Amino acid sequence: MTGSVRRHPFLTALAALAFLGLGAPLLALVIVPNFVKSTFVEDLPADPHWSGSPAIETVRQGELVRISAADYGSGLVRIVQIGSQRLLRFVDIPGAPDMYGYLSDLTDGRPGTFIDLGKLKATNGSFNYAINAGVDLTKVRSVVVWCKQFTVTVTYGVLN
Repeated sequence: MTGSVRRHPFLTALAALAFLGLGAPLLALVIVPNFVKSTFVEDLPADPHWSGSPAIETVRQGELVRISAADYGSGLVRIVQIGSQRLLRFVDIPGAPDMYGYLSDLTDGRPGTFIDLGKLKATNGSFNYAINAGVDLTKVRSVVVWCKQFTVTVTYGVLN
């Protein structure tokens, strides 16, 4: 074995570079999230104009889909209306670090023309994001969870 490494140093170096270039990022994407988990569970806010329990209306919802072994997602996304306030709610989402939530005009998992709701509050849990009153929900067709570090969709859910 040592003799073949000496005879083919170029091929050995090329194989090592291929592993580092392809294998290391894949390992980082699959393994690192298991060590960098955080959980955040947030309740829906109450309607300040309602004296009893909050009147919560689900406007649209979708289920997050698994794209591949490395890019995965599960859980629900819901757009809810509480009084005049509109929220995107992630329900029981598992994820990875450095994820961002987008409202997209596409249904194929790509961001398309999107509204950036910001970084996900945790890698796991249930949490809310306010949707600006100026956002036209008729143009929003999906929720995309995007990894900025690797510029890839981790999961998405088409809104019904």
